[in-house]
This record gives sequence, structure tokens and C-alpha cells, in this order.
Amino acid sequence: MFRSGLAVFTGIVLTLALAVAPSAADEARASRFEPVCGGKYARLACQVQKLVGSSYQAPMGWGATDLQVSHGIPANSPGSGTVAIIDVGAYPNLESDLATYRQQYGLPPCASATGCFRQMDFRGGPPLPPSPGADGATVDEQIAVETSLDVDMASAACPNCKILEVQIPLSEVPTTDDSGNVNYDRYAAAFGTAVQTSIANGATAISISYGLPGNDGMIRGPVAQQFAHRGVAIVASSGDSGFQATRFLWPQALPTVTAVGGTELVKQGTTYSEGAWSGAGSSCVPGATPPPGQPGEVTASCNGARTAVDVSAVADNLAIYTTYSPASNHPLGWTVVAGTSASAPFIAGVYAASGNLGAVDGPNLLYQAGPPAFNDITSGTNGGISNGRCLAPGSGGGATFDGRLCGAAPGWDGPTGLGSPKGLFRF
Repeated sequence: MFRSGLAVFTGIVLTLALAVAPSAADEARASRFEPVCGGKYARLACQVQKLVGSSYQAPMGWGATDLQVSHGIPANSPGSGTVAIIDVGAYPNLESDLATYRQQYGLPPCASATGCFRQMDFRGGPPLPPSPGADGATVDEQIAVETSLDVDMASAACPNCKILEVQIPLSEVPTTDDSGNVNYDRYAAAFGTAVQTSIANGATAISISYGLPGNDGMIRGPVAQQFAHRGVAIVASSGDSGFQATRFLWPQALPTVTAVGGTELVKQGTTYSEGAWSGAGSSCVPGATPPPGQPGEVTASCNGARTAVDVSAVADNLAIYTTYSPASNHPLGWTVVAGTSASAPFIAGVYAASGNLGAVDGPNLLYQAGPPAFNDITSGTNGGISNGRCLAPGSGGGATFDGRLCGAAPGWDGPTGLGSPKGLFRF
């Protein structure tokens, strides 16, 4: 899937187009893209195409300082909780890659020696060893971009927080049967187990940048209860496929999870402004209970069901650092990325930096915070609009939905929710 020259991952996009001079941007658009989760890897539930050769010796794109200034996040936050990042696959040199990112932007060190940085598997055991075989090495290398983005964004939002990476092994990834069907139930259960492990190890906020195709069992079955934990902010990406009408991703569809959309950042002089990112996922979740505090007029947009998104943050043109390359032996180094994989860990970091999370129950406190807590995003769309109504993808102009579900507007809207943080949350 291509969107303005971007290569899309569920929650992550690699791009050069918005980070370089026009001539280089033209060259980037003409470059070759390769799928990361195509063919037999599609069961990973990611939608990714990777720009070949997208690596640099110095950072390009928005860095931690830009994110802090544009969202009013202090360099030294009053809260210093633990942000858990749930990811897939091994990444043995994540700590050193994170150290390079933090040093580049003047963030304090976060090392395992001091207890600031930890890695473990989804059951609380030791960090995963490199995945076996050529296929395992290839997946580990590609998913390392996702993981690097997650920890970098959480660090930018909460420099004083501890970072806990919880790893799901490839053995938990679903397989495809002879008919090409994929059963995601076991995979979803692995994420549920990872959430419980995160909480048991002191996480105050949890970020999940994966989006599985949701079903009724995931929304109302036992696995949903693993994401219901008052006092811990559980955050998930809304996806990168724009307005999807009634097709939704899991776990962002759960009412106990804060669903995070994305914005584009623009800087003029010393002033930053935001618009809705065109890839930010939004949808209705038919039959799902609205999250606590979701206003009636918002719920009405989806006929009384849960609407995503709740809140948003910058999801475009971001600098990250990753060197794990067990398959290619060609480290990326500094890379420019985008996607709601960036905004979810950033919001998790803002939660942790804010502190006072005892009353958190999904996005309930965000809806109670009121307009002063957010930068209201009023421009940009993530889907087709006709006569003020959102068009369902592939509907041929038939089914239409409330225009707020795909177009940024004053107050709540689908692509950006309540808006992006204006400083730390005041709970």
C-alpha cells in the first residue's frame, strides 16, 4: 500500500519523501520498495513495505526535541514510571541502539546496569535469543525497526521513565492453513499474556504498535479481560490504512485501551502546527462497548458503538536509530519512519510522565480532561469525503458515515480523536 510515497507497516512507515530536499524526495519516490510482511510473513499482522537503502549517518526527520516542544512535553517530567513496549522477535542490541538515540537528543542514559532498561520474553523469562533460521533472522531484522521506533518514542515523551521491552517469540505468530486462512486467537492471547507480564513487572503504561484483524471473540472473549486493568494505561496504535468504516484492528478496538491516531507536524520558524496524518486509522467497532467517558455525540457517530481514535500524536517523518541486521548484515543506522507505531508509544510515555494513573480505565481520564489538555487538530483527512460524509473504502459511493470519522474538525474527530497532548496530562 502506498500513501504519498510512504511504505506502510501496521503502525509504521519508512519514508524519505518529507525529510529531504525536493530533488532527493523525487529520487525516493522512484526508489524500489520491498514488502516486509508479504507472503508467508503476512500472518505477523503487519502491512509493511521497506524502502531499499534508507539509511543515514546522521538523523533526518523529527527528533525527540521537536516532539517535546511541539507537544509541550518537559525535558524532565514529574512522573518517572515504567513504560512497557510489547513487540515481536529478538533484538539483542536494542539497549545500545537506544543509547545512541538518547545521546543524540540529550536524553539521560537508560541502561540495564542501573535498572532503567530491561528486556524479557512475554512470560517474564530471559530476553529472546535470535530467532532460528534464515526466515527468523529476516523477521527479527525487519521488526527491529518497529521495536526501535517504539522505545525511541517512549523515551522522547518520558526521558525519566524506565523502559521494559516484552518480547513475543515467532513461535506464537499464527500459521496459515491449506485454504489460506489465519487464526489470530493464539497470537492475541500472547499479547494478553505480555500485558499481564508487563503489569507484574511494574509497568504503569503499556504500548502495543501491532494491529490484528479483530473479531467478536477478541472484543468480548476472555482475552479482552487481560486488557482491563484499572490504574495502568494500555495504549495501542490505530493503524495506518486510513478510514476503514466498520473494519477495525485489535487491541485498539477494546474500550479499556487508549486508541492512538496520528498527525503530521509542520514547523514555520519556531512555531509548530499539526494536521491529521492521511494514513491514520479510524473506524467504528460494531457492537463494542464505548470506552468510559466517550461522549454521547461521539458514540452517535458509530450508532452507539466504540469509535477509534481517542487521542493522537505525531506519526510522520520521524528519526530513529537501529542497527540490528542478522539477515542482511547491513545496519540501517539513522532511518526516517512514520506511522501510528510512533504515536502509541509516545502517548504511553506521556501517560507515564504525567503520573497519578490510579483512576485510569482506558481513555476515561482523557475524555474528562477537557479541551485545554489538547492541541485541537482541525485540518486533514484520512479517507474519501462526499457531501460532508465519509465514504467506506471500496463502497463505490454507497455506504457513507459521519464526516467526523474521516475528517479533522473542531473537537473530537476520527483521525485524531481529542487531539494531541498540550503538555502532560493533568489527572
